[in-house]
Amino acid sequence: MSATPDLFIAFGPRALWSLAGVVVVVAGVWHVDRTWDEEGTRSYEKAKAISKDKSNIVIPTAEIDAAFVFPWAFIVGWSFFALAYFFPLDGSSTPEVTTPAVIAAVASLALGIIASVPMGHAVKTRNHTLKNILGMMFVSTWIVLTVVSYYTTNQIETLVFCIIGMVSIIASMKVLWKHRKMGDSWEQEGMPNPKPVVYNIGGPLFIWGWFCFWVGMSATNHPGEELPPGLPIYLNARTFCAFLGGTGMVPVVMFLDYAHDHGAEYTGSYGTDGRFFGKFLESPIPFLLAWALFGSASFLNLESDGPNARQYTILANCILQGIVAGIFIQTALYKVDMAGKNRWSVVFVLLFLALAINIGIKGGLALALSLPGAFLIILGQKTIFGDRIRGDFFMEHNGATNPNPIVYSYGELFFMTGWISISLAMSLPM
Repeated sequence: MSATPDLFIAFGPRALWSLAGVVVVVAGVWHVDRTWDEEGTRSYEKAKAISKDKSNIVIPTAEIDAAFVFPWAFIVGWSFFALAYFFPLDGSSTPEVTTPAVIAAVASLALGIIASVPMGHAVKTRNHTLKNILGMMFVSTWIVLTVVSYYTTNQIETLVFCIIGMVSIIASMKVLWKHRKMGDSWEQEGMPNPKPVVYNIGGPLFIWGWFCFWVGMSATNHPGEELPPGLPIYLNARTFCAFLGGTGMVPVVMFLDYAHDHGAEYTGSYGTDGRFFGKFLESPIPFLLAWALFGSASFLNLESDGPNARQYTILANCILQGIVAGIFIQTALYKVDMAGKNRWSVVFVLLFLALAINIGIKGGLALALSLPGAFLIILGQKTIFGDRIRGDFFMEHNGATNPNPIVYSYGELFFMTGWISISLAMSLPM
């Protein structure tokens, strides 16, 4: 593998201010929308209980306002993002005020404003016309930001990554709005969604989009020979396989858990009946293949002449991970076997720790990415298991479904972020 990366993100003001903005915006969106989903639903049920006309439930304005927290994080996060455009890609801290940077900063601030108070008002009051106008402004401003981000770097990679990021973020909002409790159903019918979907692709797509946009606007394709502290990105087969197997694990897990959450029956042959995605996608086979692909990435683009014991150990570890999680833990879940799930979960955590250490065994950036990545993946699974329809509640109540699943589970954010982090670690030279 070449020692010179194809892209490099220097840990300077541009990358760090924009990353801080991403973290604040993502956390803010999740907090605001989760609160609106849960508190708005509770307010609706409270109003329904005392309403004489069940066909026309009216939530008091004061309770609606209380359920929709002020989105400070949108404005603060986008302000951080706007500030980042005034710094160069090389990591230096000398501001550069250019016309593209000014336009990018204005577009960033506009997005923070559009998505905060005006959109919140349109959502709360179910003002379809205003929401549609704001939606068009939101998309148009994202397009402007994407194009002008290219002109702040004059790199084709910026345009490619920012387009992927923009499309992913906008699509994620659409998906989440459909499956959440107080989204489409509230806007169209004035009531919470009776069938919320925890395992939807919206959350992971949101994280993926922000990651791509951050890479696009903060990476340089001319890193030079002397690299400052930063994140190297290699656009090669190793990185492709690491990300396809790693982040690809997220939708693979969703096929399994969505099907189980929504009533697919366990057939006794390592999977559910295939009523949603077909028997193949509802079986552990795609999960095992994703783990094998992730482990196989360690054999590609090596610095040495060929693979050694480390690469074979990583592959074996990954295959064991797939077997333990995809067969033993998943089967225990289907059978409502809490003791079996807990027993195999300990094995899974130990294997993940071993994998993270092996990937980052040389220390430095690889270990700094692999260990937190493994931690976030495990935390994500643990968190979403408590929020899903057939998770902790299902196991603890003899197969009963969770009466209050949470669509905006923080587990989705942790899980996807963890896989991006450990995939980056796997993509680094070995």
